[in-house]
Amino acid sequence: MSDFPPPPPSTYQPEPVNQQSPRNGLGIAALILGIVGVLSVVLPFGFWVAAILGTIGLILGLIGYGRFQRSEATNGTMALWGIITSAVAVLVSIVAAVILVGTDLAEELAVKDVAEVTVRPSTEMSAPAQPEETAPPGTEEVDIYDLEVGDCFSEIEDTEEMFSSVESVPCSKPHSEEVFVAETLPDGDFPGMDAIDAQADELCFTGFEEFVGLPFEESVLTLGIITPSEESWRYGDRLVLCTIYDPAGDVIGSLRGAER
Repeated sequence: MSDFPPPPPSTYQPEPVNQQSPRNGLGIAALILGIVGVLSVVLPFGFWVAAILGTIGLILGLIGYGRFQRSEATNGTMALWGIITSAVAVLVSIVAAVILVGTDLAEELAVKDVAEVTVRPSTEMSAPAQPEETAPPGTEEVDIYDLEVGDCFSEIEDTEEMFSSVESVPCSKPHSEEVFVAETLPDGDFPGMDAIDAQADELCFTGFEEFVGLPFEESVLTLGIITPSEESWRYGDRLVLCTIYDPAGDVIGSLRGAER
């Protein structure tokens, strides 16, 4: 029998394994770009920034998620959220662009859609209603802002309503009204309807005597005044039109120099 003692028990202990924290740099970058892109929409023309950042973030997110699926990176959730937020940024930028373009288009059309007519004759006479009939040859719809001195047109049915065009008629044909003043008021802040009416009255009553050859008070003819409204002024409307008509009915030929 051996006199040596038995060997001591083994003291081997396994070394701890360091667990890596989830990593996905591209996914993080995509998430940051998506969040910044969504928030940038509130800035003036920020939809451009949102579209650019969202597109870049979407690409990085897809690449990052692909690396996660190939086990080249961890934390696929981060990449997935990057894809979602970036896609939202792109979508929001498109919606914002559509709204902005639609608003600009509406403002451009508003100038053509908004005008106010005010007829303020100093006599009690008014033009009698004309029976409906087929428009004579040569008539056409003309934008109110394209009318010039010497243009003739059919009667405006309802002067209390907004309108953007009139039925132009050759002055050699029966017509109701003729433009004898077309002036543009000075630009600036809206001065109020009283101030606009005062300027329009001065232009129209002075122009009436020059056009007809008699002061308005001595004439059997009367006039109508088309002025900007407060709404159309905001969109750049500064046009004042003065029209002349015979309360006895339609006229053939111009009333320039009528002296009656």
